[in-house]
Amino acid sequence: MNVYIFHTFFSLSFDTAFYNKSFCISTYLSSSNNEIAGLILLAGTTRPLEDITLEQVEYLANLDEEVSREEQNQIQTLKTQVARVKSLNLTTDSAASDMPLNIPPAYWLDLREYNPAETASALTVPMLVLQGERDYQVTMSNYAGWQQALSGRENVSFKSYPSLNHLFISGTGLPNPQEYNTAGHVAEEVIIDIANWIYRN
Repeated sequence: MNVYIFHTFFSLSFDTAFYNKSFCISTYLSSSNNEIAGLILLAGTTRPLEDITLEQVEYLANLDEEVSREEQNQIQTLKTQVARVKSLNLTTDSAASDMPLNIPPAYWLDLREYNPAETASALTVPMLVLQGERDYQVTMSNYAGWQQALSGRENVSFKSYPSLNHLFISGTGLPNPQEYNTAGHVAEEVIIDIANWIYRN
């Protein structure tokens, strides 16, 4: 029995960005591989990456309750880039520097053709969808997207954790990048939930 666990890793600041496309890979692999018996999605995204990027940048800018002029300019630049991604005129000839995160346009065009929630809804394998409620990178709106797409499926389970962040580590207060600098472990409850789900399936 092959059960795959996928976690979306998306690290973003005003200076650097790294994005892992695992939320796409998970449902895509399952739709094309009959050997996969189940999927476990941790902090999986259902919304467009460009929207998530903008949401996260705006969240980080407002953490100190004061948006500087530099941050305002960066947000406005990103909004312009997001609009380019959504434009029907986007082509592979567009400059990567004009795109969010400096990611080439071919990547954005590829994402445009893929909807994780719709793909997942066509799968028949059991799925476990987990989400930290303190996750500011992949927020609860994505979790709601999975629930909407997969509701009514007897072989799909959902669970969110009030105190857990994007890394499924417990914390308090407003989630922020600094808490990732503190060593921690995935919450025991998450590990137990995953183990029990695999055992049942």
